[in-house]
Amino acid sequence: MKYMVLIGHRFLWGCLFLTLALVMGSAKMVYAGDLLEQSALSINNPSKAVLIDVTLAGKRLVAVGERGVIIYSDDNGRNWTQAQVPVRVTLTAVTFPNPDNGWAVGHDSVVLRSTDRGESWQKVMDGCKINLMMVAAMKVIIQEKRQQFELADASKKLELQYVVEDAEFNLKGFIQTESEGPTKPLLDVMFFNSQDGLIIGAFGIILSTHDGGRSWSALLDRIENQNGYHFYALARTRGALFLFGEAGMMFRSHDNGEHWQTLEMVYEGSFFGAFGDLEGDCVVACGLRGNMVSSCDEGQTWQHQQIGPQASLNAGVFLDGRQYLLAGMPTAVFVGSVTEKGACSVSTKFPGCMGGVISGDQHLVMVGLGGVLRQDLKSIKVEEVN
Repeated sequence: MKYMVLIGHRFLWGCLFLTLALVMGSAKMVYAGDLLEQSALSINNPSKAVLIDVTLAGKRLVAVGERGVIIYSDDNGRNWTQAQVPVRVTLTAVTFPNPDNGWAVGHDSVVLRSTDRGESWQKVMDGCKINLMMVAAMKVIIQEKRQQFELADASKKLELQYVVEDAEFNLKGFIQTESEGPTKPLLDVMFFNSQDGLIIGAFGIILSTHDGGRSWSALLDRIENQNGYHFYALARTRGALFLFGEAGMMFRSHDNGEHWQTLEMVYEGSFFGAFGDLEGDCVVACGLRGNMVSSCDEGQTWQHQQIGPQASLNAGVFLDGRQYLLAGMPTAVFVGSVTEKGACSVSTKFPGCMGGVISGDQHLVMVGLGGVLRQDLKSIKVEEVN
């Protein structure tokens, strides 16, 4: 789930594609709406497509990527089949709360759903609807803050005035986006069961559902993000949910994202990816210039370190309850332990890794700019200690 500066690699990748389209398409502009109405680009060798995230749907592997491509594998990543997808926008994240039902999100705030283990997908909503939701939610927040300002003691009025002004500024941004159309990317999605789910994205988008995606609510009033920073990654342990974003933002929730506690920053750069141990208390987030943070007490204390300062770390997995593997740009792959400082680079090299998962036959399956890489965990060899 993956995974990303002011904007991250998932966001940047789609912008690059749009720029190329504009340059190569002469005077005809490619509008987001066009790509939302076109089915995914058909790929002869889908395992070589640019892919951004991968997850498990029971024993099946499902990966998503550029131009609406979604692929699935029933043999632990050896062979892949392209799914039927109704949009051609870049897809950034995918999750399956159970083997049959899956969710994917991406650029232009598109939300897709599958009920057949990822073989076909339907569009649930896109940025046009989400823009309206965000504007309505921000108007409610401004009304509440103005009422608080009117009732506040003189000593608190100045602080509340700044809060109101920030909210009004953000509202103008949402209204501007509403007039521009579906332009903002969604960057991660997580479902806790078949009914309850959470979506996050650029410029502070955060949405929840409690009825299996039939209706959604914006949670702007549940999380501190007055500057409208990007939300990049979600991660879960057995007892807590974490959200990581731009400028070192970290949040924790104990009710599946309905309410959020702001955590003290231990790193001021952006996080691109995160992963947690569902059977334990450890969580890791990684980002720009090889920076990573980890906690094994559900976010009470954090350890920050920089490994491979030339690398941007986008994704990772736990190999066990303590040992992790991290990967990213340009070809970096590291292994380490949350109980020890430092990490080791390994012999495996993969260009632009964006996501990874452990398959049922204990192979590491990574996806990224080079498509799919499958490697036996036992064959990963340490090269040097950082």
